[in-house]
Amino acid sequence: MTNLPRIISITAALCLGLGAIAQAQTLKKYITPDGKTVYSDTPVPGAKEVGEIKAQPMLDPSSRSQAQDTANKEAQDVKAVDKRLEDRAAQSKRVAAAEEKLEEAKRTLDDGKEPLPGERIGTASGQSRLNDEYWTRQKANQRAVDDAQKALDAARATK
Repeated sequence: MTNLPRIISITAALCLGLGAIAQAQTLKKYITPDGKTVYSDTPVPGAKEVGEIKAQPMLDPSSRSQAQDTANKEAQDVKAVDKRLEDRAAQSKRVAAAEEKLEEAKRTLDDGKEPLPGERIGTASGQSRLNDEYWTRQKANQRAVDDAQKALDAARATK
C-alpha cells in the first residue's frame, strides 16, 4: 500500500512522456484497397498514402504562461462585465419599484381629494367646511408623493 502513490506518480510521468512523444510524430492517412481510411505513423501494407497530419508544435513554457495569463485576464474581464450587468439589472429593479411607489402615492392623493365621512364641519351660515383632519390627510398624501419622487430621483441617480 505504501508504494501506491509512487506507482501512480511513475505511471503519470510515463503517460505524459509518451504523450509528448506521440505528439511529436506525424500521422499519415491511408486508403486501403477495400476503401477504408486508416491513420497510422507506420506504412500500411497494400494501402495508398493520401495525406499527412502534422502534429501541432509543443508550446514552450513562456508561451504557455502567456496564454494562461491572457486566459486569466479574459476571465476577469468576463466577471467584471457580468458584475456590471447584474448591477444594471438591480438598478433597473430599484427604479421600477420606485416608479411604482410614486404611481401608487399619486393614485392615493387623487383618490383622497374627496372628503371622507367626518371630515366636514357645519358652519353658522348653514354651510359646511373641511375640517383639520381632511387637511392633515391631504398633507400626508402630498408628502408621500414628494417622498416617492425623491426616492425615484435617488434611484435614477445611482450608477
